[in-house]
Amino acid sequence: MVVEIISVGNELLTGTVVNSNAAFLAEQCVSLGFECFYQTIVGDDKSRLQEVIRTAEKRADIILINGGLGQADDDITKDSVKEVYDQATVLELENQNGPTNGFILEEQKKRIILLPGSPKELEPMFTEQVFPYLQEKTDMVIRTRTIKLCGISEAKVNDEIADLMNEEQNPVIATYAKCGEVHVRVTAKADREKDAVKMIKPVVKELKHRFNMNIYTTHEETSLEQSCVDLLLANNLRISTMESCTGGMLAARLINVPGVSEVFKVGYVTYSNKAKRKVLGVKQSTLKKYTAVSAEVAKEMVQGISLLTKADVTVSVTGLAGPDGGTKEKPVGLVYIGCNVKGKAVVEEYHFTGDRTHIREEAVVAALALLRKCVLEYFSEVTFGNK
Repeated sequence: MVVEIISVGNELLTGTVVNSNAAFLAEQCVSLGFECFYQTIVGDDKSRLQEVIRTAEKRADIILINGGLGQADDDITKDSVKEVYDQATVLELENQNGPTNGFILEEQKKRIILLPGSPKELEPMFTEQVFPYLQEKTDMVIRTRTIKLCGISEAKVNDEIADLMNEEQNPVIATYAKCGEVHVRVTAKADREKDAVKMIKPVVKELKHRFNMNIYTTHEETSLEQSCVDLLLANNLRISTMESCTGGMLAARLINVPGVSEVFKVGYVTYSNKAKRKVLGVKQSTLKKYTAVSAEVAKEMVQGISLLTKADVTVSVTGLAGPDGGTKEKPVGLVYIGCNVKGKAVVEEYHFTGDRTHIREEAVVAALALLRKCVLEYFSEVTFGNK
């Protein structure tokens, strides 16, 4: 089946709001085995919206329209669609996260689905109601498996699996770049469920062989922080964090995980040089010689919090999130992350791009990835008698 996505809103045309809904819907359509050849953004204008809808119906079996649904006079999408499909059967989609419901219109073989514009309303409505509805409309069984990776770039992942992506038409292999992560989705279509599952298994096995420790989960619902907490729990390890440029974001990500109290000891934010000295014992001479944004300071931070809290695992983050303060030698986006596992400390250097928020978010993901890597490597060395 062919799907077309129409996003409604002047704010999308002006760039005031990023069109994250289209990305989400496109990804879901791939999971369903549908093809999406066109995506359109149209402003809050009834005649233009109707023109876009009439164009879409000529080339798509399913039209997903998001945004423009509101109360009374603000309900431009619903009114526009009603005039185009006045004979359609209408199914209402309950909105449990907002005031405006969605709708499915059925007219002959066409399906027009109206969804709210807010992602917090659209995503659960689609996942819980629309996805199952569309699954029933397919003439084949579709199954999907997601492999989540960290500590590796999307470009590197694509290079590593270019041969698989070129060869495989069923299952379909697609990559999705997240903040600091890459998700590889394998989707198979077959007449029977067991056949679809069977088709996916060898591909997942090959991906595990190629990416090994970069894979942190093969379960869609598992986050990177959840996998880190699970790893700490499995090995009976306690963790403490020390952050500068990320300002507690790393600790917050870990604390979001239920049950983290079993492994998380304490998190410090030492933004100033004075705090780094007073709390962690970072040497003034080190700060003066190398500056706070350096591998040397990151190492003293991670060692200092290890001594202070007696945690098995400690992580430190220091860097330049910008927008000011960068130099040619130490540009904005330069971040050093340290990790100490039972006395073995390592420091990695990173160069992130984007605005202040994005750099800090990337640094947190990199810290989680390094944490996971160091714990796995430590126990690998112990297992093979190298420590």
